[in-house]
Amino acid sequence: MACKILLTEFAERDMQSICDYFSVNQQENRIESFHVQMENVFRRIALDPEVGSWPEELLKFGILDCREVYSHPYRVVYHYKNNTAKIILIADARRKLGKLIKMRLSML
Repeated sequence: MACKILLTEFAERDMQSICDYFSVNQQENRIESFHVQMENVFRRIALDPEVGSWPEELLKFGILDCREVYSHPYRVVYHYKNNTAKIILIADARRKLGKLIKMRLSML
């Protein structure tokens, strides 16, 4: 049974920021493929919410209700509870994101 996918306001802003980056850098052709890539990630999570691994930054604190999926070069972090996956972060996987993930999680 597929779970429900919700994009938090943070995740929506993340997606907009990535699209803005493409526009500013004259890479508009990447916007559509980015959206398709994210739709595929969301579908994958919906079909199997336990598909992702636990974010290392949260695992050390024993937080097991968040998972992440990598889709090069992006990292999608989501909180899974009550058959709902809330997408809390979409970012370049090369960034250090520990504090940002914890801050966003605390605001759910």
